[in-house]
Amino acid sequence: MQFAGVILGHFRYISRPPSGDFSKEPFENQLIGMNRQLLALSVVLFSLTAAAQQDPQLTQFYQDRLSFNPAFAGAERLQYVSAFYRDQWNGLETNPQTTLVQYNGKPGFIPGGIGLSFFQDKLGQEENTVVKLAYAYHMEPDANGGILSLGLAANYMGKTLGNEWVYIDEGDAVIPQSSKSGTTVDADLGVMYRVPGSYYAGISTTRIAATDLKDLNISSVRHLYLQAGYEQGLGDGSLRLRSHLLAKTDLNATTVDIHANVLWNDLLYGGVSFRPGDAVAPVLGFEYGTTKNEKLTRSEQIFRFGYSYDATVSELTNYSSGSHELFVSYMFNFERIPMQTRHVNPRFL
Repeated sequence: MQFAGVILGHFRYISRPPSGDFSKEPFENQLIGMNRQLLALSVVLFSLTAAAQQDPQLTQFYQDRLSFNPAFAGAERLQYVSAFYRDQWNGLETNPQTTLVQYNGKPGFIPGGIGLSFFQDKLGQEENTVVKLAYAYHMEPDANGGILSLGLAANYMGKTLGNEWVYIDEGDAVIPQSSKSGTTVDADLGVMYRVPGSYYAGISTTRIAATDLKDLNISSVRHLYLQAGYEQGLGDGSLRLRSHLLAKTDLNATTVDIHANVLWNDLLYGGVSFRPGDAVAPVLGFEYGTTKNEKLTRSEQIFRFGYSYDATVSELTNYSSGSHELFVSYMFNFERIPMQTRHVNPRFL
C-alpha cells in the first residue's frame, strides 16, 4: 500500500491543474484536466514497469551490452569508456532522464574482463542510482574461432523519493510527508558465445535475488534477457550490415528491441531501431580510428558518436515530441613492444 500511495502521489503531481484546485477550473480546463489525468495514468503505468525493471532503457542498446549481461565484460578487442544521455518523452513535465557512464575492458592485471557502470535515472521526484561491477571469464577460442564467456556482476541500487508534492486533499495520508530513500545489493549472471566479426548470442538475468528496498517497501524484480547480433560485409566490402536484437521479460511482460545499421568505410553509419508498440528510431553515428606504431610502443584508438531519435508510436505521440539519445565512446589500447636483446660473438664482429 505504501508503494501504491507513492505512485498515486506521482499521478496527482503530474495531473494537477494550473490553479491547483480542480473545483475552481472552468469547464474547458476541466476537460483538459481529464485528458491530463488519463495521460498521467498511462505514464504512471509505464513507469511502474520501468521502476520495477530498474535497468536502463536505451535505444542504442547494442552499444551497451554490459548493463544487461556481465559476460560482455572485456569482450571487445579494445578497452573503452563510454557515456549515454537519454531525454525520454520530451515535452512531458518531469519526463524521464537517464545518464550512464561505463568502463569495459581487459586491464591486464587479472585474467578475463572487467566492467564498471554508473547509471542514474530521474523521473519527477523519483531518482534511481545503480552501480555495477562485472567480471567475465573468456575461454580459449574453439575450432570455429568462437569464444564462450561467463559473467557475474554485483550491483548496488539506491532509490530516493522526494517530498515536493502538490496536494489535492491537504494532509493526504498516502502521500509521503518527507523525502525517503532506500538501498539494496544484488547480483547479475550471464553467458555469451561469440565469433568475433560475425555473430554473438547471450542470455542473462539481472537481480537474481530480487532483494527489497525495505525502507521504501519496494521490491526489485528479476529480469531475463536474450541478446543476439550478426554482421556481414556487403558488395566490395566498403559496406557492413550490422543487426542486433534485445528481448527482456519479467515473466509477466515482454519487450523487444530490434536494430539494424549499415557502416560505410568504417567511418559513418545509419540505421533504425524498432520497439513494437512504443517507438521507431532512426540512428546516425560515426567511428574514427587511428593506429600508431613506434619503435617501443604501439597504440590504437577509436572514437565513436551516435544519436537516435525515438518517434513515439503509442498514444503518447499526442503529448510528447519524442525521445533523444546521445552516445559517445573512446576505445583504446596502449602497449609496449618488448626490446629484443641480441647476443653476438666478438670473433665475428
